[in-house]
Amino acid sequence: MVLIKNAKLATLEIKDILIENGKIESIANSINATKNLRVIDAKNSFLLPGLVDLNVRLANSVLNRNSLKKLTKTALNGGVTTSLIMPDFTPRLNNSTLLDHFKIKAQKEEADLHVAASLYNENDKLNNIATLLDNGASAIWTTSSCSANILKRGFQYARMKQVPIFCQCYDENLDDNGVMNESELSFKLGLSGISKVSENSEVAKIAELSLINNTKVIFQSLSTKRSIDIISDMKKRNKNIFSELSIHHLCKTENACNCFNTYAKVLPPLRDEGERVAMIDELICGNVDILTSMHSPKSVSYKDVAFENAEFGIGSIEEYLSLCYTHLVKSEIIDMSRLMELCSLNPACIIGQDNIGKIEVGYCADMVLFDEKIPKTIKDKTSLYNGDTLYGEVKKVFKDGKIV
Repeated sequence: MVLIKNAKLATLEIKDILIENGKIESIANSINATKNLRVIDAKNSFLLPGLVDLNVRLANSVLNRNSLKKLTKTALNGGVTTSLIMPDFTPRLNNSTLLDHFKIKAQKEEADLHVAASLYNENDKLNNIATLLDNGASAIWTTSSCSANILKRGFQYARMKQVPIFCQCYDENLDDNGVMNESELSFKLGLSGISKVSENSEVAKIAELSLINNTKVIFQSLSTKRSIDIISDMKKRNKNIFSELSIHHLCKTENACNCFNTYAKVLPPLRDEGERVAMIDELICGNVDILTSMHSPKSVSYKDVAFENAEFGIGSIEEYLSLCYTHLVKSEIIDMSRLMELCSLNPACIIGQDNIGKIEVGYCADMVLFDEKIPKTIKDKTSLYNGDTLYGEVKKVFKDGKIV
């Protein structure tokens, strides 16, 4: 048994927390320590539910033991105890044998690693979704621009199996090999742009499909206010759709791409300052349901090339909690309780993990001890946040009540 004393909860209350058999046994103003207890003094640091990140990719999109181990280590450093891995990696999870291979490897890690099933295979044919879901895949993942018939069948499977669909909304046919936000800056740099309508139009299409099929849909990594407005309007008729934002689209703008900085090349692209501010307003108004790290790390060899040829994606999960705290809580945009809804409770509920995401009696003791007072300046040329000062450090992570 573990007793955590003087812990500051997201509500700012100072409490003692007793953990027994991997669950939260008691929360009180004061709990007396006995001989058989391991006592940890939180010293008024935050004790938060472990973050649940629903938009994570493996390093260089390759599945092996090393990539899972690296993901686990960086995720725990960022306060993330549960991750949903997107399936667009190599080898593709096209059958139950490969899925079993993933599960065996994932079970050896100290964090919970879930995986979504890709709706289609590398030949753009429908995967055996029913088999993959029956064998442990947690959700369906797709891009909005795949075959309309495959999309339709994917929604039917989601309704039949009662699982969510995660959809990346982007119509690449509207853009000619776009690599950054379509704007004056992209014109100045001589780079092909990615238009906002290439996202907005696909969001509208998927929203209509979700309404017809009454399925749970998560719109991944939105980057425009118009997309959120479309979803908010559709929520009046379908409560089962959710807006997801990455922390990067609330922190950074297209200006990070200046000087051809490939570590700012992400998909969807970082937008202009007006869009960033509008997205924050949507967050404040309660029109955003989930935040993610959009973790998709790429090796230097994939980034240290011409901007047009560089891969999309950045590693970011290791600073996830500090990024969220610095840019959203410390800056007084939202409070810590709301942040935990966005990063822990809501995503946990979406994937059916009803025993995590809260610090409450009876819940699993997946928790993070976070000292928000510690500053850290990022000194990493491969980081989007190189030179930025972030606040907060993950001091300890508890998984099922054990320190990992």
